[in-house]
Amino acid sequence: MLGAADLVPIQFFQPHALRLLPSCLPAAALVTAACLFKAPTAQAQTLASTVGLSFGAFIAGTGGTVTVNANGWRSKTGGAALIGQASSTAAQFFVQGTAAATYAITLPADGSVTLMDTSGHSMALNGFVSYPSATGTLSGGGMQTLSVGATLSVNNAQPRGSYSGSFPVTVHYN
Repeated sequence: MLGAADLVPIQFFQPHALRLLPSCLPAAALVTAACLFKAPTAQAQTLASTVGLSFGAFIAGTGGTVTVNANGWRSKTGGAALIGQASSTAAQFFVQGTAAATYAITLPADGSVTLMDTSGHSMALNGFVSYPSATGTLSGGGMQTLSVGATLSVNNAQPRGSYSGSFPVTVHYN
């Protein structure tokens, strides 16, 4: 028979922002099992942005796409012309939490992110990809770098300028 001394408290962490992630167990049955076997409570996972996603310089031409993959390499389709390969970077995030824990990665859905310039011109950002893809595993020290790329839809004769925006990335313990 179990007594109060046999139960391990389960902690739940509330998100502080899009980059601080909740740590909880997915089902009531797992909570019970964790209490019975005195499993350690997972620490809160944190996700901090360290490098921003950059598509570099390009000429819109007749339009098309500019893609930056999770390794930072870019490519194009259609009439867009790339200028200088070294100017693109994948976004990078520092994930920290419980050592050797696995986590699921959630990236933005297509149609949910738009980049804007100061004059109100816009370009859609779609096709988000990450490395690791879908699931990551923290090191023995509880850390990992997560890289994110995406595809920018460039309109025909897109006005020149500096476009910016933000997008959510979340990670959840498995």
